[in-house]
Amino acid sequence: MAKKKSTSSNSFKKNVLLSSMFVTAIALLPTTLILFIGMMPTLVIRLTERSKQKTRVMTVGFMNFAGCFPFWFKLMQGGHTFDLAVKLVSDPFNIVLMYGGALVGYMIEWGLSGIVAGMMVQKGRRRLEAIKKSQEELIERWGREVSGDIPLDIHGFPMESREK
Repeated sequence: MAKKKSTSSNSFKKNVLLSSMFVTAIALLPTTLILFIGMMPTLVIRLTERSKQKTRVMTVGFMNFAGCFPFWFKLMQGGHTFDLAVKLVSDPFNIVLMYGGALVGYMIEWGLSGIVAGMMVQKGRRRLEAIKKSQEELIERWGREVSGDIPLDIHGFPMESREK
């Protein structure tokens, strides 16, 4: 019974949250218009990204918002009217600048992914070299039998080599 109460409580909270977001979006319609149109690349990537971390959404989203912010600021300075919002989003140059922020976010994500991948490859190569050096030291100390290159008999002992 407690689960049903918790589930209905969660759905009630979700409905209240969605309703209040809808009322706020209507009350601040000029801001909603600027951010909905301007943040479209972030919305698209949010719906298409499959990774659990959602790092691309964060990077692109923050940069996309940075591209939208000057136009939201102009809207606030201009009286926060719907006509001004429509004028701002209907100017192609403004849209290019808003979406340009998202493009910068994509470029940051792409560049950092390449840098991190390169660093991981280098780290792996250094680790492999260290393991090989450690193996060589073990072979020097304990003999060729510890290398794993010599065939073993059914009891796990090295078999005599014919090369001797």
